[in-house]
Amino acid sequence: MNSENRTETISAAAVATECITLDVLASQFVDEHRRWLNPSIEAYALTYPEYADEIRESFPVLIAMEQWKGNQEFSSLRRQLPEPDSIKQLGDCRITRELSRNRTSILYEAVQGKWNRRVLVKLLPWKSEMTPRWRERFEREARLVARLRHPNIVSFYKSGEDQGYCFSVTQQVDGVGLDQIIEYFAGESQFSQKNIGKQKHRDQIAAIAHSLQENRWRALTGIALQVADALRYAHSRETLHNDLKPENILIDAAGHVWVNNFSLAQFAEGALKQQPAKTLCYQAPERFQGQNHEQGDIYSLGMVLYELATLSPAFPSSNSSELVEQILNQEPLRPRAQNPSIPVNFESMILNCIAKSQQQRYQSVEALSIDLVRLIHGKSVKRRTSSLGVFNRIRFPFWNHNLSQQSE
Repeated sequence: MNSENRTETISAAAVATECITLDVLASQFVDEHRRWLNPSIEAYALTYPEYADEIRESFPVLIAMEQWKGNQEFSSLRRQLPEPDSIKQLGDCRITRELSRNRTSILYEAVQGKWNRRVLVKLLPWKSEMTPRWRERFEREARLVARLRHPNIVSFYKSGEDQGYCFSVTQQVDGVGLDQIIEYFAGESQFSQKNIGKQKHRDQIAAIAHSLQENRWRALTGIALQVADALRYAHSRETLHNDLKPENILIDAAGHVWVNNFSLAQFAEGALKQQPAKTLCYQAPERFQGQNHEQGDIYSLGMVLYELATLSPAFPSSNSSELVEQILNQEPLRPRAQNPSIPVNFESMILNCIAKSQQQRYQSVEALSIDLVRLIHGKSVKRRTSSLGVFNRIRFPFWNHNLSQQSE
């Protein structure tokens, strides 16, 4: 959708070449994959029909080889992560504590310079000269977020490099993720076990959850409308979220909502299929075909609302290959089949978001927002049409080839 998100599958130089061999295409594809351009196998196959069969058969192997190399790189880099509490300062930010770390980043709480404001610092946990490819991705994502200024989007303050590490600084929101709200509603005893030793945070989650219960469906509609406002703004600046899920939506005690963690697109032939089930379950079917547009974000929001309403994912499988099969070829249970207290119009809005067919889904965030305002004012919402399961196996040949062998 923009220069940071858009898939660049065919270079101008290649198009201008009269005779392009399969080896040239393969080399170009791998180069784009390494530069985080998320090339689409299907786009290559359609552009070069004379090589379509070979492309669909061999390019997934190229991706598998690149992923194996990446895993080997991670195994080596894992031994070089900074020790907890070893970093005290990054730029003008004084680190107060480490909040979390994952495969590709460490998140710190910090106090920033002359403003003396609480911020979050995200660190690429390896020296940048050792990992230029990951540095490029980190910087591209920072540029992606830096251009977004909206009251419902977590503010980006700056990025930089210090002590050989790349880092970015963002607003620290005094709120909790919707994933924590869902956990609380799903079972307080389970929630308590997962949050032992965090009494203040548990109390905050409980207070927000109780406030949502007072007028639950109106409150959830308000959350959806705020997220939609953030997405509408981002889409107007040709920026997609690409990873909308409960943990990336924050809410505070006053009911204010922030959207967090905008990311680069990851398509099925590339990094997307390597994502854990908790990420995959919010991805739109067409994204596994290499299509990336704002309706994918709408689908993801619909899946978040489905889970908020039913307290269960639409596709609950924990196995990645099974989950992709379900997203492409199965219909989820209607929300009211899981929770009959869901208002009919609220269910209609969700189903309009998560229709497999793009033609039967909301065509824009503006269209979704209109229905959300109708819900708030007690008006009806019409189903666009019933889903016809348009996304079948025939339309996803490169996924069908390997689905049975893939696992999380």
